[in-house]
Amino acid sequence: MKRISRHKILLAGDSFEHCSRQVHKYFDLTSLVIYDCIEARQEQSCSGLDADFLDRIEEAESHNRRMVRELIAELESTGVKNTADLQNIEQGYVSKTLHILSHFLDGFIGIDSYFYNLLDDSHWLTPQTQAAIAGNPRHYWLIHLDCYSATPEEAGLLRL
Repeated sequence: MKRISRHKILLAGDSFEHCSRQVHKYFDLTSLVIYDCIEARQEQSCSGLDADFLDRIEEAESHNRRMVRELIAELESTGVKNTADLQNIEQGYVSKTLHILSHFLDGFIGIDSYFYNLLDDSHWLTPQTQAAIAGNPRHYWLIHLDCYSATPEEAGLLRL
C-alpha cells in the first residue's frame, strides 16, 4: 500500500474511538474519495480539551489556504486572469486544476483536502462551530488520517 493522502478531520463525538468509527463510516459511504485503507492515528489526533486544539485546526486550515493560493497561481500561469477567461480554458490539466479549486471552495472533500470540517462539510472552521467548540470542547475531535491505495502490483494480487 502507498499513502496517497493525509487528512485532519474535525468532528464531534465522545472519544477518539467514537470519532474514528464515524470517520470510517463516512469514507465507507462517500463516493467522493475512495481509499483501499484508512488509518486513524490517535497519537496525531487531539480533542477540544487539548490546549493547542484550535491552533492545530488553524494550522491545518492554513494548509488548505496555501493549496488554494497555489491552484489560483497555477490557473493564472495558464492565462486565466478573470472569470471571463474561464470560458476558454482547455479540458485537461487546466480544467482539472479549476475542478480541484472548486472543491476547496464548495466543500466537497478530495484527496487534496488536508483539513476537513465534517460537521459543516467545509474546508474551513465556521464561526458557529468555533463557538460550539468553545462551549463544549470535550465533545470535539481533530482526527488525523493516513489514507492508502494499493499499488498496481498489489491491486493485481487483490483481484486474484
